[in-house]
Amino acid sequence: MNNWTVEQITFRCERLSVRLEKLAQNFLQMASLSLDEFNGEAVLEIIRESKVFLELTAIDLDVENAFELAQIQRQLSKWHIHWLSIWASDSSRLEISTLSQTWANRIREMARVLV
Repeated sequence: MNNWTVEQITFRCERLSVRLEKLAQNFLQMASLSLDEFNGEAVLEIIRESKVFLELTAIDLDVENAFELAQIQRQLSKWHIHWLSIWASDSSRLEISTLSQTWANRIREMARVLV
């Protein structure tokens, strides 16, 4: 990754447990915001940020956990690419909310094991 922002460099310098908690918080926020159709831009911004943060966190994980984060990043990229049609659908917004909650729980579980 080239041209990291100050925020991304700061994130990368945090302890792994802090980075995982930040990701979990992002996903909890996404889960909540996705239930309201008027929050599309806010959710999209969290998606953009989380894609980068996932990459900056996976660097320091074992292969299995890094692969799991890569799979989450892949799903976020699919949503990002097809954002207008995804966000226009009530069922897709519900899926974003549900998956985001699941990811937050899984990332927190991952953090507990690593501590």
